Amino acid sequence: MGDKGLHPAARAWAAGVIRLRLADRRRHRCQRGHLWVYRSDLEPGQEVPDGEPVVVEHPRGGVVGTGLASARSQIAVRLLARGEVAVDEGFLRDRLCAAIARRAGGRPCHRLVWSEGDLLPGLIVDRYHDRLVVQATTAGMDRRLGLLIDLLRELTGAAQVVERNDLPVRAHEGLEQRAGVRHGPADTVLEATLGAARWRIDLLDPHKTGTYLDQQDAHERVAALVRPGMRVADVFSHLGGFGVHAALRGAQAVCVDQAAASVAGVRAAADLNGVGDRIEAIEADAFAWLRGEARAKARYDVVVLDPPSFARNRDALPAALRGYTDLHRHALDLLGTGGVLATFTCSHHVDETAFREAILDAAAAGGRTLRLDGRFDQPTDHPVLAAIPETEYLRGLRYTVIDGG
Repeated sequence: MGDKGLHPAARAWAAGVIRLRLADRRRHRCQRGHLWVYRSDLEPGQEVPDGEPVVVEHPRGGVVGTGLASARSQIAVRLLARGEVAVDEGFLRDRLCAAIARRAGGRPCHRLVWSEGDLLPGLIVDRYHDRLVVQATTAGMDRRLGLLIDLLRELTGAAQVVERNDLPVRAHEGLEQRAGVRHGPADTVLEATLGAARWRIDLLDPHKTGTYLDQQDAHERVAALVRPGMRVADVFSHLGGFGVHAALRGAQAVCVDQAAASVAGVRAAADLNGVGDRIEAIEADAFAWLRGEARAKARYDVVVLDPPSFARNRDALPAALRGYTDLHRHALDLLGTGGVLATFTCSHHVDETAFREAILDAAAAGGRTLRLDGRFDQPTDHPVLAAIPETEYLRGLRYTVIDGG
């Protein structure tokens, strides 16, 4: 693409930027809107810079897009825009402004920037009231993190910015792990409103960037099904989002997690919300606990399963589906007729069809008949791009047991 009519500054940028050419094949995913360009997508022999802007060109002419390159990752370029643009302060400001505007009027705690979902691949920002947690997972974003933090402070007025770059995935980009306060007071603990409840959150909690922000809608939707006196099991509970919300509706809730810190967090949240007498927090392996409850013939009105990802990559999918079947087999043993199962998967490799098949296998093994009563979608602060299936990872289903058992 020529630079005729470009502003002089843009023309100078275009003259100096490195250009990479796609291999000559019929179709690349990036031509349909995907933002990843793998090293194998490029013509061999091209030197890929580290963390620098590049323009990706089609082998038969024309610009596919502009992005930030990585010299070490198998994803050689993550595109930021179609066509040719200058990746400068003004560009990053505009992208951040757009992300912030999309969340305006929403929950006080939310994901402010969702990487590819906000056309800023490699950057994640979580907002907890007036505090921000930032993560940069690529060389390009890591090199610009200081500028990005300055822009975020300007645009949000954040009182504190915490860096959580203690992520193993950074090793793929040759980046070291770091964590700490980049701006504001040293204390990273705050009281935060998540859904309809309050939690005491540590933004340097090693388990997560504070807590899970993507289940706030689901916490409230499941709680709306609860009536006083019901028994609710919140399995893989982390800080007890489902259990505490259920207890606020008058339920007796059991929250199960294998992490001692999470169990302590459940108890603290129960006390903070005045439901300590309706919450039992148990430190245990979820599978073992479910099997034990089934052997004891315990009964619950609602069982919630919200496990961590069972399939980090496509090769892990068969084992993950076997794990989901086993998990649901034991969970269904705790539900009588009329009992409700709310179940989630957080791996984009597990699509809804495969997830439902695993659950149906579990129901068949236990002689249970299930009615599908609803779905839980990924929240709008975690936007899904149509051309990037990797941006869709969270799926949930709600079933009612209508006979058997």
